[in-house]
This record gives sequence, C-alpha cells and structure tokens, in this order.
Amino acid sequence: MSDEHSLGEVPADWPIPGQATLTAARDAALDALKDTELAGRRLGRYYDPTGNFAGATYRTVLPNDPGQITAADLFAVTLLSVRLRPAAARRLLDDERHRDAVQRRLAAVPEDADLAEADAATLVDASALYEDVKRALASPRTAKSDPWVTASKLCARKRPSLLPVRDRKVRELLGIPPRSDHRHDWLIHRGLMRDSMTLGLLRDAKTNATTQDGIRADVRDPSLRVLDVVLWTHAISLDAS
Repeated sequence: MSDEHSLGEVPADWPIPGQATLTAARDAALDALKDTELAGRRLGRYYDPTGNFAGATYRTVLPNDPGQITAADLFAVTLLSVRLRPAAARRLLDDERHRDAVQRRLAAVPEDADLAEADAATLVDASALYEDVKRALASPRTAKSDPWVTASKLCARKRPSLLPVRDRKVRELLGIPPRSDHRHDWLIHRGLMRDSMTLGLLRDAKTNATTQDGIRADVRDPSLRVLDVVLWTHAISLDAS
C-alpha cells in the first residue's frame, strides 16, 4: 500500500511522511496501547475530576464557541502546561486584525471535521487556521518566536476531532523529528486514526478507564484527543522509569 493511499486524500503540496516514518509511529502507538488495562488506568487518572490533570476540562470549560477564540479558550490551554503571555492574549482577543483573521479561518473549517476522513480542502483550511493562530501568538519583537505548541493546543480545543494536540513528548515518542512541518505531523496522526488496530486498542483502553479509587472514568473526548492522552501519559511514564 502506498503512503498516499494509506493516508487518504492529501493536499498536493503537503510533505507526506515516508512508510518507515508511519510504521515507526504506529509501532510506538501500539506499544503505548498494548496493555489496555494499564492504558485505561492512565486514562482514568488523567480524567479523574478530583485529580490535577487537565482531563475533560480542557475541552469542556465554557464558553467554547466554535466560531471564535475567547478568554475561556486561553484559560483552557493553560491547563495543558503552556504559558500565554499577556501581549499574545491581547492580540488574539483585542487586536482586530488578528481576531478577525482567526474568526474567518474558524468559519472555513467545519466544526465536525474528522482527521481520519477530512478532505484536502478541509486540511488546507485547517492549516491556514493554525498558521494565523500561531502568527497572533508569536512575538513581533522576537525574530525566532515560534509558539507552535500553544498554537497546536489552542487549535485542538476548537477542532478536537480534526487537529491533534502536538507537544514535544508525543512527537518524540512517535519519532517525529524536531521542527518538522505541522502538516507532516498531522498526517502521521491521520495514519494512526485510520489504523484499525490502533483504534481497537484505544476503544478497549477507554473501556478500562478507571481512577485510582476504582471508579469508572467518564472519557467523552473525541478519539484523537484520547489517543494523545494515552501517548502523553505513556511518554511521561517512560521518562519516570
């Protein structure tokens, strides 16, 4: 099977990951999911409302208007351990040029778009949204300002079934090289979300999601977000071992 075929419809000019890259990422995801009881306990701990992980609050804290970015979105993103500088917040919330550009981009990306099946046009529009959000977050006084983590987490809150939460730990776990193009990264996640074995194990892990007190955890986030949690909690467990 060719790389392009396994990834579905991809924009013509996007950097397509090679088969070795896709296979390595899949192997890493399957390793994180192979013990579905352990993965379930990690999910339960993450989604335990009495604990200190972000859990579902990152997505559910209100208001969460799909058509604009508000102060609630900025608060939600800080729950994922990123720092938002005041000037960046003002550019997103109060600067007419940046705010209007982001709202236009959000309007172009369907609220229910799914990474596994999104067509090329939706992926292009999502990429433009990400770039405008990152542009608003970047400091105009710093030549090398690249707030890709914050931009990724903010965009993922607005379109949680389409855009993955990208951070360094998950990228390293999946074997993604530093400073790779976000479009390249998205296609790696797209490959995982189109893989039946990965999705089957993810469903089993959700079924096994229990807190430390043995209480069934309420995991209602989209599968793309839940996969990120599994990968991230697995990565930090490797750091701790």
